[in-house]
Amino acid sequence: MNILYLYNSSQTYTNTVFDHLAMLSAYSRNRAFFMHADSQCTMTVDMTRFDAVCVHYSVRLPYDEISPAVSQALQDFQGLKFLFIQDEYDNTYRAWHWIKLIGFHLVFTVVPEDGIPKIYPSTEFPNTRFVSNLTGYTPPALSQDATILPPSQRNLMIGYRGRPLPARYGALGAEKVAIGKVVREYCERLGISNDIAWSEESRIYGPAWNDFVGSCRAMLGSESGSNVFDWDGCLQAKLEAFKEEHPNASDVEVYEQVVKPLELTGLMNQISPRVFEAIAARTILVLFEGNYSGVIRPDEHFISLKKDGSNLDEVFRKLQDKDYVDGMAQRAYQHVIGSGKFSYPAFVAMVDRELEQSHRNLSTNERQHHMAKLQPVAIEASPLPITLSPIRAQLVKPSLLPRIELDAGVLKFCLPVSLMWSHIPEPIRLSLRPMMRRLRRVLVSGGQ
Repeated sequence: MNILYLYNSSQTYTNTVFDHLAMLSAYSRNRAFFMHADSQCTMTVDMTRFDAVCVHYSVRLPYDEISPAVSQALQDFQGLKFLFIQDEYDNTYRAWHWIKLIGFHLVFTVVPEDGIPKIYPSTEFPNTRFVSNLTGYTPPALSQDATILPPSQRNLMIGYRGRPLPARYGALGAEKVAIGKVVREYCERLGISNDIAWSEESRIYGPAWNDFVGSCRAMLGSESGSNVFDWDGCLQAKLEAFKEEHPNASDVEVYEQVVKPLELTGLMNQISPRVFEAIAARTILVLFEGNYSGVIRPDEHFISLKKDGSNLDEVFRKLQDKDYVDGMAQRAYQHVIGSGKFSYPAFVAMVDRELEQSHRNLSTNERQHHMAKLQPVAIEASPLPITLSPIRAQLVKPSLLPRIELDAGVLKFCLPVSLMWSHIPEPIRLSLRPMMRRLRRVLVSGGQ
C-alpha cells in the first residue's frame, strides 16, 4: 500500500518521536510518504494517490492541532484511515470527536488492552478498531553500538533527566520529580557521583541524549503516563478556581481535593521509551516500584527503589558490585533487545498486520470506489511538500541550521522556513506562494 503519514515536523527534535516515524518508513512492507500538518496548513494533496492515510500522534488531535482543510480532506478520503495517538488522558472527549468526525477505521492507542473498553466504549465507536501498543520501542542506533562500555567501567554512578509536570497529571506525574529529589539528596549527602536534574533547562535532546545515557552506570526512572483523565478539558480551570478560593492550599491539598478523585489508579501505568534506551545502552535501571507494562521484572532486569527511598543503601550497594551490574545489564539486554520482541521491526510488522486486516475489513463498496480512483504516487513530479522520510527538527538557532535536502533530490528547504510557513496566516501565504515557488526552483537547480 501507499501510505501518507501526516505529522508535525516541529515535534521531531526528540528521539522517540523521530524514531517512531522513521522506523515506519524503514521497516514497513508498505511504501511510506510524509507530509507536515498542523492547525494552519492547507491540504492540496491528491488523496486518491494513496491507499491509506495516517495521522501521527505528533499532530495532537485532543488540542485541535489539525487544520479545517486537512480535516475535510480526511473526511472525504475513501481509503483506509488510521491514527496513532498518545497522552489520551488529555481532552479525551475531544479525541473522541476527531476519531468520529474523520472516521478512523483503526486507532493505535497506548491505553493498555484491558483499559480500552473504559476509555473507548464500543457503543461510541462501533466502526473503529483499537489496538494497544507501547509509547516507543528499542532504538536501533544504540542497540547496534558495539563500543558501549559495560556499566562497571563507567565513572558516573547515576544520572537522570526528568520534567516537572503540573498537578493535573496526578501521582505518576509527580513521581518524575520525586525520584530525582530523593536520590540526588542521598548522593550529595554521601558524595556519590551523579548528574540528576529535572529542570526544563537541563533537558538533553538528539544524539547528546544517547551519549548521556551511555555515560552513566545507572539511570533513574518511573512509570510513564497519567491516570488522571481530563475528559472535557476543564481540569485546569477547576484547579485555578480551587487555588483562587484557597490561596494558601499546599500542592498536596490541591491534589487531594481536585485531582485525586479523577485518578483511575493503575489504568495507564506504562513503560517509558527511556527504559528501552537505557537497556540498549547497557545502563542499569533504578526504577520506582511498578509493573512497567509487564516487560521487565525487578531484581532480574532492574533495581527496584521504594518510593520513600527507604532502601537506597541497598540500591547503591548493588550498584557498587561490578559483577552484579554487568550481569543485570546483560540479562536485561538479552530479554529486551536480543529477543527482538520490543524492537521497531517487530512493532512495524505488527502495524502492517493490523493495517492489512483493517484494509480487508473495509466494505466492498468503499474499497472498489477508492481503488477505481487510485493513481500512482510520483514524488518527482509533485510540487507538494511530500517526502520519503520525516524531517528531523533541531533545537538550535535558526541561523545555525543546515539546509535540509529532502528525499528524491526534489525539495530543498531550510527547516526554519518550512516550520514557520505553516504558522503564517493563509491570506499572507497566498500572496507569498509565487515567490516561494521561484525560490524552490532556484534551490532545486542548485542556483543555476
